[in-house]
Amino acid sequence: MAASRSTSSKLNHVYLNGRTLEGGGQLVRIAIGLSALTGRPVSIDHVRGNREGKKGLKRSHAAAVKLLAEISGSKVSGGEVGSQSLNFFPKSTRSKSGPLLDLSQVNVKSEYDIKLTTAGAIFLVFQALYPYLLHVGSQAAAPIVKVNITGGTNATYSPSYDYASQVIVPNFAKLGLPPLSIILNKRGWTTGPVDLGAVTFLIHTLRSQHDPDGEDQLQESTEKESTAEPLYSFPRINLMDHKCGKITQIDITVLAPDQPTLNANAEEGTGSTVRQFIEQVTRRTLQREMRKLDSSIFAKRSNSALSEGDSLSKLSAKNALVPITIHTSEATNHRSHVYILLVAHTTSGFRIGHDILSGMGGDRLCKSKSKGKQKQQPARDPRRDSSNEIAFSAAADLVRRCVDGFIGEISNESPNVQSDPKPDSTVKRSCLDSYMRDQIVVFEALGEACNADGHDTEATGPETLEDERDWTLHTKTAQWVCRQILHA
Repeated sequence: MAASRSTSSKLNHVYLNGRTLEGGGQLVRIAIGLSALTGRPVSIDHVRGNREGKKGLKRSHAAAVKLLAEISGSKVSGGEVGSQSLNFFPKSTRSKSGPLLDLSQVNVKSEYDIKLTTAGAIFLVFQALYPYLLHVGSQAAAPIVKVNITGGTNATYSPSYDYASQVIVPNFAKLGLPPLSIILNKRGWTTGPVDLGAVTFLIHTLRSQHDPDGEDQLQESTEKESTAEPLYSFPRINLMDHKCGKITQIDITVLAPDQPTLNANAEEGTGSTVRQFIEQVTRRTLQREMRKLDSSIFAKRSNSALSEGDSLSKLSAKNALVPITIHTSEATNHRSHVYILLVAHTTSGFRIGHDILSGMGGDRLCKSKSKGKQKQQPARDPRRDSSNEIAFSAAADLVRRCVDGFIGEISNESPNVQSDPKPDSTVKRSCLDSYMRDQIVVFEALGEACNADGHDTEATGPETLEDERDWTLHTKTAQWVCRQILHA
């Protein structure tokens, strides 16, 4: 019996080359997440082998491995920082009636407190935990699993709190995943001075989506029949079933310092701060670049919409194709804490976003020493003027780069017909931005695996295929990992 189980374990063991495609931390996070979900052991060699500089696990990757192992009761070898070989051994085994683990072997708490020792990206750690908790959270005492994570809310090369709450959460809901709530308790930045932030995630599990009335009905149905597992199934997702829709409005989020000021009045000490400058330049740049696009991608505005919005919006309402509003504007305390997010709302209910996180150069903010009681101003410091000019020039460059990226996401350039691999099909872009597209891959694969026995209705017209030119290397990497674990 032991020999048979050992042989079965070896057959189910998945071996991955960490240098495949993107060859970074995403490969690790998806692999361990699916390993915990399916009960299949995973070994990864050459971890982050395509990364420049130091290879192996970084602190945030090691933290994700450690936390998922603790939550799932899995065993790990090679999970320390710098390790280039990782082995993840789940405690639970796969269910006999589906591709995911047997829930009867799982113990789940209703709340988890996770404290990263550095400002590592909170949302990258959450990515590794989320699919697992969505599935096994149905075994928790409460219908909602609460996860508190301390770390970085605005981190480089990762989703920010703002992008997650404004883009990821509504898009997940639109595609059929259970509701997810994100509460910002404190911001934490990975750039500049180390500052830890805190976020709370409220995860409605798959059971709370399919059986919102609670445990009693679930228990009754389980007693009547043993086929209750479909209640925990991930929904089938096909992006080509969804229309892109027309853009109805654009939201701007700006996090930037209120110092230095531009064109400050010598007596009043007033002027446009960096944050205000970014708001104004972003709005103007957006309006200019949007006019270059095909107007058909924008929804027609009603006359009543022109009278709504803040005072700054009203000034340019007649010239704007759609309303452009300030969603969030917060002052930060360091030159390196500058963040811009642009989000388009569409008639189909999806959100398309693009963001940028960077700094303005220099180490400190040039704060005014005048409190208003000094009428005579000190002589102008040319070094300070030069520093301020650099700051505003850097801010303008950030705006330009962010708007350029955003315009690329909302543009409706027609796909190249020659890229169509099938004659009886059409090709179109997905309804998501390129980063959001990466986030959906795991749930697409899980939905397909959980509904493999389902019968799709026969198509009556040409098949619609997704334009693969929009897939990033991260998208292709995620798809490859999912195939290795879910379809091998």
